[in-house]
Amino acid sequence: MQKRETDMLDVEYEVADENKRSVYVPGMAKDMLIGGRDSGNVFIFCLNDELRKSIAAKVAEKLGRKFVIISRSDGNPVLNEVATGDNQIVSMPRGAVKSEKNRELLKSNGKVITIMSDFMTLLNASDGSDDAREQISLMLNRFEPNFMEASHHIVRSDQSEDEILQDVLDKIAI
Repeated sequence: MQKRETDMLDVEYEVADENKRSVYVPGMAKDMLIGGRDSGNVFIFCLNDELRKSIAAKVAEKLGRKFVIISRSDGNPVLNEVATGDNQIVSMPRGAVKSEKNRELLKSNGKVITIMSDFMTLLNASDGSDDAREQISLMLNRFEPNFMEASHHIVRSDQSEDEILQDVLDKIAI
């Protein structure tokens, strides 16, 4: 086998304006990361309603922010009102993620975090029957794609509640 020598080239870029530079203002990097305004809002989704409410309440307490629970019956007027507020930790009903308009509203007004449950975690929390298996499959297929599209961050639910809480707090700090 014959050895070949390869010439390495350095690439230089010339900028027409030598005074050109990037400028960042407070909150800009954060806004660029989350794609919305720096509202301090965090919208939390989870298939497990009790886990979602519990984590959202603990996050609100730790961060000293207002804790809001939106229920399925509240509808879009309440969702719109809450989304335009500031410094809230909001426990969201899973159905709110079904609408593209709602997903975009939430993403542009705060951080959206989903506590994602896998099939086995949900099955272990159920009676394990064939009916439970079918319901879990339907629920995952119905909501998971929308959770993925809406979320800035995903947190796994197969951890202890303290680990989930810490993971959520870490994601909020990003």
